[in-house]
Amino acid sequence: MKNQDRRIDYHKLNKFVINYLSKIPQYKNKTLFHVRTYYYDGEYTDTLINKIKKHHEDIKKTSGSDDDKAIVQEILTKAERRLGAQKKEIFRMSSFPFFETRLKPLQYSKKNGIFQKGVDVQLAVDLVSNAYLDNYDVAVLFSGDIDLYESVKLVKTLGKHVIVFSHNSLMARGMTKVCDYYKDLHWLDNAQLDEFTHIFQHRPNNTGARALVS
Repeated sequence: MKNQDRRIDYHKLNKFVINYLSKIPQYKNKTLFHVRTYYYDGEYTDTLINKIKKHHEDIKKTSGSDDDKAIVQEILTKAERRLGAQKKEIFRMSSFPFFETRLKPLQYSKKNGIFQKGVDVQLAVDLVSNAYLDNYDVAVLFSGDIDLYESVKLVKTLGKHVIVFSHNSLMARGMTKVCDYYKDLHWLDNAQLDEFTHIFQHRPNNTGARALVS
């Protein structure tokens, strides 16, 4: 996004989408309105923190290398910090109108570290079930994950349009072909980006604590 450190203002996202779609020829003479925004993410939990702590303690007991101890300690520190930040963010989102969070607990393993599981599945389920219930005419996805390919194909057979906004580096090739319309976020100008994002301001770090950028 223009080499700027930007963060999405999710409560403004629906206004940007409606404004952008109204300029596409297919929707110029249509009355567009927002139904609901769904936010999907992996959730930092106390269970996750405890698993990382146990791994850290196991390394100490088995006289693991200093490098391994440092790596796990770094993962633990970041996870604990992110747990608090995410709780505040989700609480703030709870006040957004017509906005719903869909969280799946993050997983942890000694081999893979922290990873998501089930987030894309939840998105795919909601995309298809709401199409069958005829809750929307146009679905707008801010994801180009190939795991959504079959779901997009299915909802299109139900007469729904699927619009995808994603950065080209995150957009699967198959998704560009299956969706009805794709916009590369990289090519949005600053005025368009300002409609749904803000430039992240790093605060002075006088206490030694590192700034968190998600």
